[in-house]
Amino acid sequence: MGSNGACATCGRKLIDKKSMERGFGPVCYEKYLKAKQQEDFERNQITVYEALGE
Repeated sequence: MGSNGACATCGRKLIDKKSMERGFGPVCYEKYLKAKQQEDFERNQITVYEALGE
């Protein structure tokens, strides 16, 4: 991702090399991953009718 030295979510200054590479601080990165995981989960859900082909 890359960064300008600030977290993409909260704008705090990033000091860790890994955080700078991601563009997120550790707390915001965990929140980002959880939100992405939930988004992927919801996108892959189907209804009973879709499963039965109705």
